[in-house]
Amino acid sequence: KQWYQRRVAITAGSMGGITLVHYLATYGRDSHITAALIQSAGWCIFESIKSLSKPSNMIFNLYLTHRYKSVILANRELFEAEGMDVDVLLRCRTVQEIHKKYVVPRHGYDNVEDYWNKLSPHRQLLHVRVPLLCLNAADDVFSPEKSIPVHLTEKNPNVAFVVTAKGGHIGFMEGMNPKKMGYNDVLFYEFVTMIRKCLEDGELMLNGQWTNETTNVSDAESRKLYPVWPRS
Repeated sequence: KQWYQRRVAITAGSMGGITLVHYLATYGRDSHITAALIQSAGWCIFESIKSLSKPSNMIFNLYLTHRYKSVILANRELFEAEGMDVDVLLRCRTVQEIHKKYVVPRHGYDNVEDYWNKLSPHRQLLHVRVPLLCLNAADDVFSPEKSIPVHLTEKNPNVAFVVTAKGGHIGFMEGMNPKKMGYNDVLFYEFVTMIRKCLEDGELMLNGQWTNETTNVSDAESRKLYPVWPRS
């Protein structure tokens, strides 16, 4: 409640960006977020997995699998307490195997396809009720260019995309010094500056609604038209 009347702009990348899209879609204007910028989200997990399965991209798949297994090994007792066979998980060689042998049974999905379908945030863009700017790079192996749902901006004026030719996965370097601000940092600063001006000029309200918005569809009606990920 103490943040209810604050102006909140948020940014998130990769899996955090996916989570943020689901949050915004689920809570609509009750999210307490005025505007958001998402970086390098994987929009269709089926396409992300297909990309990570290519021989040229397997190094990224193996790295992610290694990170998964490092967490599992460091918390072995906790995983075993949940009834998971840690030795089986440590023998997984790809992200797909981790999803199938841990994520699906642990979180109650029907199968790995069910998990990927519910995780994919592209359809959730239809529910976003606050200004959302999405930044992706065409050369991101985690989010292939053909899976970036730019066409959905025609159905939801709250959503806009910026797709760069280069940038990789949350890279967006400008120059050779990785410690300097990247394009994603500059874009977020410019985006927040624009949002602040719109608030001060009365064009945008704290709940993310544009003052000249003409839609009469409520959050509840929108969720009936396009069912979203359950809140539970």
